[in-house]
Amino acid sequence: MGSREKILSALGTARNRGFEVELSFPILSFGDRVCAFVENLKKAGGESIVVEGELSKILAREVGDADSVVDTTSILYGSFSYKKGEEVDVAILGADLAVAENGALWIDTEDRYPRSLLTLARKIVVILEEDAIVDTMHQAYERVDFSKVSYALFMSGPSKTADIEQSLVFGAHGAVAMTAVLIPSKRA
Repeated sequence: MGSREKILSALGTARNRGFEVELSFPILSFGDRVCAFVENLKKAGGESIVVEGELSKILAREVGDADSVVDTTSILYGSFSYKKGEEVDVAILGADLAVAENGALWIDTEDRYPRSLLTLARKIVVILEEDAIVDTMHQAYERVDFSKVSYALFMSGPSKTADIEQSLVFGAHGAVAMTAVLIPSKRA
């Protein structure tokens, strides 16, 4: 057993011991999760569109006259091709979960596309059903099955940093822009 396996085994043993944690603060609850999500995503530098009309037309507007588009959802284009490391103007992705308290979207590649796409795309457009928005990160973590995740992240707005002379800069480590497209949930 190598050192990596020893460390992972020790972490697994420590994690499985079990202990009770008592939360001593009130859990956030938003009356309108969609509104809270939209507001907090905007604070993080992202944009959102609540779909009223045809989704493909909204996506076409978001894409505009971009030269290279990778549509992993196949809504605009029947299929997509992307070579690892290739620069992309717009990437269209799907998300299964979002958090109202911080405007974050859970992006799980599920091996559908290379993770480099999340970093190299200049603009990211994420499609999400409104009912997939939860109030807090606590609730989000309860919904994620980490045993099935190879690579995923919470993304709240475009890439940003304030390390450079304490000035906020967008696109320093990834996308310059991010838009969440919220579609009405499919009701049974």
